[in-house]
Amino acid sequence: MSKFNGLSFLCCLSAIIASLPAPTSSASYCEVPESNISFVYNLTKLWSDERDIIIKHADETIRMQLCTSLKKKCNNRDGYAICLMRNDTEKGIGKFPPKINNTPGKISFIFTGDNCTPETKYTVQIIMQCDYNVEDNSHPELFPHRDEQCNLFMIWRTAFACAPRTRTNCTVTYNDLHFDLSPLTRSSENYAIRMGTDAKSPKIMLNVCQSVIRHGAVCPIKSGACLDDPQRSNRYSSLGEVRKPPFFRNGSLQIEYQDGALCTENITTPHVKTTIMFICDVEATESIPEYIGGREDCHYYLVWYTAAACSIESLRSYSSKTAGRCTVTNPVTNFTYNLQSLMNETSAVTNKNGMQYKLKVCGALTDNACKTNAGVCNPRNGTSLGQANTNLKWQQGGPYLNYTNGDLCGNGMRRYTIIAFFCGPEGSASFPVLMEERPCQTVIHWNTDLVCEKRIKCATDNDDEINLTPLIKSTNNYVVRANDVEFHINVCRPLVLTQGLTCAHGSAACKVSVTSQNEYINEVSLGFPEESPTLNKDLRTVLRYVNGSQCPEDPTRLISSNFTFVCANNNQGLPVYKHYVNCTYVFEWNTSIACGAVIGDWSSPCTIKDSFRSYEYDLSLLYKEQQVHYVKNKQGKYGINICGGENYCTGSAVCHEGNGYGSLGSVIFDYSRHDVKLKYSNGSKCNNNSYTSEVRFICNESIGIGAPRLLLESQCSAEFEWHTEVICAKHANSHHVDREEPGSSSGIPKELSPSHGGTVAVVLLAVIAALAALIYFRNPGRRTCFRSWASICSFRRGDGRVQYCRVDTTEEARLLLDASDPTQCQTDSDDDLLHA
Repeated sequence: MSKFNGLSFLCCLSAIIASLPAPTSSASYCEVPESNISFVYNLTKLWSDERDIIIKHADETIRMQLCTSLKKKCNNRDGYAICLMRNDTEKGIGKFPPKINNTPGKISFIFTGDNCTPETKYTVQIIMQCDYNVEDNSHPELFPHRDEQCNLFMIWRTAFACAPRTRTNCTVTYNDLHFDLSPLTRSSENYAIRMGTDAKSPKIMLNVCQSVIRHGAVCPIKSGACLDDPQRSNRYSSLGEVRKPPFFRNGSLQIEYQDGALCTENITTPHVKTTIMFICDVEATESIPEYIGGREDCHYYLVWYTAAACSIESLRSYSSKTAGRCTVTNPVTNFTYNLQSLMNETSAVTNKNGMQYKLKVCGALTDNACKTNAGVCNPRNGTSLGQANTNLKWQQGGPYLNYTNGDLCGNGMRRYTIIAFFCGPEGSASFPVLMEERPCQTVIHWNTDLVCEKRIKCATDNDDEINLTPLIKSTNNYVVRANDVEFHINVCRPLVLTQGLTCAHGSAACKVSVTSQNEYINEVSLGFPEESPTLNKDLRTVLRYVNGSQCPEDPTRLISSNFTFVCANNNQGLPVYKHYVNCTYVFEWNTSIACGAVIGDWSSPCTIKDSFRSYEYDLSLLYKEQQVHYVKNKQGKYGINICGGENYCTGSAVCHEGNGYGSLGSVIFDYSRHDVKLKYSNGSKCNNNSYTSEVRFICNESIGIGAPRLLLESQCSAEFEWHTEVICAKHANSHHVDREEPGSSSGIPKELSPSHGGTVAVVLLAVIAALAALIYFRNPGRRTCFRSWASICSFRRGDGRVQYCRVDTTEEARLLLDASDPTQCQTDSDDDLLHA
C-alpha cells in the first residue's frame, strides 16, 4: 500500500465504483456485451437526438427509435419505440423497452406492441448486421410483408454492430507489376466454401487480408479462415490467423493464414494453416475460392480464379477494350462508372494567366469558335486541345478521358488533354480544375460523386474509437515544408484539387519541389487512402497510405506513407515530417483529435479538471447572471444548476416536477469534439429505475455564457446541450499537478493529518473497495475490463508517457475493454438471420 499515495488509491477506487451496475437507462439497452471476447457493441449512436427515424414502405410509414422512446407520441400516447401509420391511423407496434436476444455473434431487438388481432400482439424484430462500410445515418430495412401481418422483421446494417478486426496490407509488387487483392475483402459477410456435397458437410469461412466477420459464425479471434463443422461439439475452429500480406512463391500469388488450431492429426505440424493460391482470370469478377485438399495434413489448400489476381497494368488494358459510351467497369469490383449525365453540360476551366478553355465530357463542343469534333478548345483563337471521344478509361484512383489529335503544337506533335475524374472529400466542390498546362499537354481534374465506389472510415475500429473525421479537408490541403520540398496532405481522402498539382489523381499525400516561379515539379505520390486508421503497439493512431509512386531504391515496390497521431493539448496541429525509410515517408501529427476522451474530476465548489492535462474550468461562471437555468418541455420545465443543485434542485443538478435527475457520476473531457460531459445517475425513483441525466458543454467563444437546451428525453432520463465559452481554452486554468503533494488533492479531507487521517481513510476505503470488487468482479467480462484501469491507476509521471483513459466519444465513460486481441464479426445472409 505504501507504493500508492491517496490520490492514486482514490483513482482506482473511483474506477471500480464508477463501473458498478447502475440503474438501467435507455442507453444501456444499446450497449450489448459479448463476454467471450470482452467486447461491448455500442449501438447508442444509432438513435436520433432530434427526430424519429422514418421508414416508408408501400402505403405505410413507420416512425421508430432503437435505444429510446419516440420523440413524438404515437396515437397521442407515450411509451412506444415503433409507430405504424396506415390510412392516416397510427398504431403502436413496439413498446419501449425491447427484449434483447444476445447470443454469441447475433444481436436482435424484439419489440412488442398493441393488439394486432384480438389474440395476437404486434411484434417487430430488428436484426443487427455488421457492415464495416456503413457508418453514421444508416436506417433499418423493412422486409416485405402483408398489410395484415402481425410479425414484422427489419435488418439494420451498421458498422456499430461490428467488433474490431485484424487486417494486413493487401498489395504486392512482382516483376515490376502491381497486384491488389483488397477488392476481395468483404465488409459485411464471409466467403463460405463447402467441403462436400452434403448440406451438413463442413465449410470454410474465409475473408481476404482481414479476419472473418464474427456474426453467426463464432470463429476464434484473428482467424482469416475457420472451419464450420456442425457435426462437432466445438463447431468452429481456426484454420489460421491473419498475419502477413500476400506474396509470390514460385511465380504464384498466395495468401497464407498461419497458427490456427492445434493439429490433431498424427503429423509433425503443430498448428493448422491455410494457403490460398490466386490465379488471374479477367472474366471471373464474382467468383469464390475452391477447396482442393489438405485437411488430413492440417494444411488446407484453396485455389481462386479471380480478376483481382491480375496485375493492375493488365486490368487497365482489358478495361479499355470493354468500355462503353462514357462508361467503364472496374474489372475487379465490377463497379461501373457512368458519366453520361455529364455529357450534356458545357464546362470551363481557367489557367493561371486568366485564359479560359471550354470542354465537354464524352462529346464535342458546339461553340462556333471551336473546331469540329473538339472536346476542349480555346474559344479566343479556336485552338483545339484534343478531339472528343466517349472512351472512358479505367485506372486505379478513378476513370479518365484522353482527348487526342488536337491542333499542332510544334515538332509535328498534336495537343491532347487528360480529364481525370475522382471521388473527392465530402463537401468538396464538383467542377473541373485545370491542373497542368504544357505546350502539348493539358491535365484537368474533376471531383464528382459519380465515381465514388467507397470512402474509407476515418476512425479506428477499437472500442475506444479515435475519430479523425474532423481533420478531413474539403477546400484546401495541409501543406508541410521540409528542406526544399513540400508535402501536400489530406486525411482519409484524396487531395483537394489544387491548380498545378498533378500528383497521381486520387492520391492522399504528395511530395513536390517548388521552382522559383512557384511551379510544382518532381511530383511523387505518397499513396492512396485505402485503409482505415489503426492502433499501433503503443496505442497511438496510425493512418497509412499505400500504392504510391515507384520506390526509387527498390523499383519492385511502391511508396507508402505513415502518419502517427499523438494526443496534444487543445491543438489541431499540423503533420511534421520525421524521416524516410524502407520506401515509406513517416510523419508525426500532434493534435487534440487523437486524445479521444478522458476521465475528469470534480472539485468543490464548482470546478472540473482534467488531472492528467492540468486543466481546470470554473463552472460557477455559468451562474453570474442567474442562479437556475430553465429549459421548457411539453410537460413543464427542467431546472438546471450545476453548482448548487442541493439548494435549488432537490439535491440534483437537474430536476423536473420535483424529481431529481441524479448525482454526479462522471466528468468526461472529449478533446476530439471540444466538449465536456457531466453524467448524473441515481436520481429519484422512476418506475423500477432511477432518473438519470447528462449535460454536454460545447465550446463556443462567440456565445458568452449561453443557455442549455433539451437534446433528448425519455421516460427516466434527459440529455442537454449547452454551448458556452466557459469551457473554452481561454477560460482554462493550468496547474502543474505533478508537483502536488500526495495529500493536496481535493479528493482527500483536509482536516485529517497525513499520518493518522490518511491511515483511517485508507482502511475505510479499502473496506469499501473490497465490497465493491466482490460485486464488480462477479462478471467475468468486467474482470478483463479492470486490467486497462489498473494501467491508468499505476501510471507514473516519470514514465514520460501519459496513459489516457480513452472512452467512446459520444457515450458512456466506461472501463476500457481488453483490446489486446482484436476481434471480428460474422454475418449470415438475410434468410439465415430470419431463421436463426
